[in-house]
Amino acid sequence: MSIILVIVWILMFMLLILSHERWHMQAAKKTWVKVNEFGIGLPPRICKLWTGKDGTEYTLNAIPLGWFCAIKGEDPTNTTDFFAKDGLAMAKLWKKMIIILWWVTMNIIVAWLLFTILFWHGSQPLGVTADETSQSYLVPSISFLQKEWFISGGIKSWVKIQEVLPNSFAESINLQPETIIYAINDIPVMSDTFITTLTSFANQDIVFDLWWDPGFDLRFTCPDPCKLGAVISPNADYKIKDIKFWLKWAMLAGLHEIWSEWSLTFKVFGKLWKNFFSFEKDKMKEATDALAWPVWAIKMWELFYQQWWRIAYLAFAWMISLALAIFNLLPIPALDWGRWIGMILQSTFHIKPEKYAKGESYVNAAFFYLFLLVGVLIILKDLVVYRWLPLPF
Repeated sequence: MSIILVIVWILMFMLLILSHERWHMQAAKKTWVKVNEFGIGLPPRICKLWTGKDGTEYTLNAIPLGWFCAIKGEDPTNTTDFFAKDGLAMAKLWKKMIIILWWVTMNIIVAWLLFTILFWHGSQPLGVTADETSQSYLVPSISFLQKEWFISGGIKSWVKIQEVLPNSFAESINLQPETIIYAINDIPVMSDTFITTLTSFANQDIVFDLWWDPGFDLRFTCPDPCKLGAVISPNADYKIKDIKFWLKWAMLAGLHEIWSEWSLTFKVFGKLWKNFFSFEKDKMKEATDALAWPVWAIKMWELFYQQWWRIAYLAFAWMISLALAIFNLLPIPALDWGRWIGMILQSTFHIKPEKYAKGESYVNAAFFYLFLLVGVLIILKDLVVYRWLPLPF
């Protein structure tokens, strides 16, 4: 099953990148800027599939890690294309801005439509967060669910393990399904305090007091971040209702969800940035431990599939897509918003296009390889945390 989900995730991720590059291509063509090539996969090229009526070549490439859109005039070394009237470098500023940011705009619009359909149809949240500031319908806090009347009954109960995920830390310590945990290190815990209490003892000796046998306890040391890899049973004392609205209110809920995820994403990025550049060992470690991406995403998809949450499965995919759109709005070189700011600066200070393009290409390349390096490190960290894969270093 995991192999299938990995393949499905790769295909879904490629589709997300396809939507990114497709919107860039569409915006370029609508503003009369030529697209030289639209590539499936990354170079080296295997073959040319066909040539469109507008001269765009559609190609198949060797590295199956995405798609790319090569717009005419992006390469300052090709002086013929660079100074062409239908190239990006010679295009007016408003055209450049549309081409760069059209994907983000369309992504947000499509996210709103899909969230509207989701909340009109009705769906359970993907999960409840311990962050009490969360106002998201898909990743809500208990207090938000109470405020919106999507929860009934008492919110506190004992912690009951519903499922232990394969190859997880919970499995390695022989934690069994149906186990009820009523205390951690002699501190009574309920469903609403379990996670925060557990993580507070990361890298320390931990004792689970188990309800079914008061004379027996489970002792272990949980590495930081302390992720058991177990599913807590839905609380018997309360029930989370489907997040469902009439169409008009579903449209407003869709906008609310985008704003909530926007706020949560920038909050997370802000905290990571602050901790990492504090240059304090503990805070920097907290920042790096919080980073998770591809293996974590596959693990979440695996969980949704096992629970048969087909709608939630798709909702999670679009949350990832929306997060990528928001990420591209960070003012960092190589990202869309960073390029947009650069274009504004070039126009404001009348920097020659060829000089600006040459400098931008070096800066973007440096940040691209930096992102690539960080991505590899996150993958390795994910393999250790979420797949418990021992690495030889």
